[in-house]
Amino acid sequence: MRVFNCPSCGAPVTFHASVSVYAVCAHCQSMILCRDVGIEAFGKMATLPPDMSPLRIGAQGVLDGVGFALLGRLRIGWRDGAWNEWFMVTEHARKGWLAEAQGFFAACFEVPLEHDGQNLIDRDFATWKPKAGERVQVGDQTYEVADIKQTTCLGSEGELPFLANRGRQAVSIDLEGTARFASLEVYQKTGRLYQGRYVGWDELKLSNIRPLEGW
Repeated sequence: MRVFNCPSCGAPVTFHASVSVYAVCAHCQSMILCRDVGIEAFGKMATLPPDMSPLRIGAQGVLDGVGFALLGRLRIGWRDGAWNEWFMVTEHARKGWLAEAQGFFAACFEVPLEHDGQNLIDRDFATWKPKAGERVQVGDQTYEVADIKQTTCLGSEGELPFLANRGRQAVSIDLEGTARFASLEVYQKTGRLYQGRYVGWDELKLSNIRPLEGW
């Protein structure tokens, strides 16, 4: 855990995870980047509008027998709507995401695109134009491109493992396989790969959630 004073207002800003490099001050909404030599504020994040999500920063849960905590949130917009991406870190310091859209949840973890000197995906992200139905080989698993979205970051809060300023644009590519899914994010001609599965609300055993009638 690292605690700094916000350069803008002096309020404490906590980085709970060693992999977190970016945070939004909960007091003044300053965007803060954590560097090796300290922290730097570089603007303000607009306050995210309230939604009906039962999740919130500080919620804790269990996934496949391993505890995790939610440390940050991205609000991602696309042409037909928006969804939440909750940054989670497990008790073993593994970073992942809990995606939430229309009452459905999917948990995934980032997978390095290179393994033993080999690329997991044979694609040039600078030139690739994915098409629905296209087959993509990821290591020894075969997926099919199920959906392609042009996305925009509508806002963020808490702490995150990368810079997530408002207006950040990327391409989100959903890949479907047998009983599992993967997601590719292409940002500035580079890719990030996430693999995971859909999860049920009861399965997550969440605590410290937002009190909402009916949950």
